[in-house]
Amino acid sequence: MKVRKFRPPNRLTALIKERGGIMAKDAIAAAEAGVESLRESSMAALDEAIAEIERRFGKDTPERVSEAYEGLYVLGSRIIDVSAFVSDAGIDKAAVSLCTLVDSCEGAGYWRWDAVDVHIDALRLLRAHGALLPVDQRDAMLQGLYQVSNYRPDEA
Repeated sequence: MKVRKFRPPNRLTALIKERGGIMAKDAIAAAEAGVESLRESSMAALDEAIAEIERRFGKDTPERVSEAYEGLYVLGSRIIDVSAFVSDAGIDKAAVSLCTLVDSCEGAGYWRWDAVDVHIDALRLLRAHGALLPVDQRDAMLQGLYQVSNYRPDEA
C-alpha cells in the first residue's frame, strides 16, 4: 500500500508569497511616523488645557466658584487624551486623579479648592519637569495626589 500525501492550497501562504504589499518593518515605521505627526498638535492641546484650567479654576480666579464641575472634568479628560507623548512625566496620571477629585466634589456637592489647587500645581510642575524628576519623587507626588483625590490605581 502506498501513502499519498495531499496538501490543499493555503490562501494565506499564497498571499504571503505574492509580490507586493508592505514589509512589517516598513508598516511599523509608517505608523510611527503617523503618530509622530500628531506630537506638535497634541503638545499644544495639552498646554492649552492646562492654561484653561489655570484661567478658569486657578487660585486667583474669583469666578471659579461658579464654574460647573463638568468644565474641569472635561479639561482633565482632554489632558488624558493628548498626554501620550509625555507618558513618562506622569501628567496623565495626575489628570486621572484630578478627574476623580472632580467626581467626588460633584458627589459631595461642593468644591474642595485646596485639593484642586494642589492638582493644578502638580499638572504645571509635571508638564515642565515631570520627565526629568527621579521616578521615586514623581511617584511620591502622584501618590500624594491619589490620597487627596481618593483615586486608587489598583482598583482602576
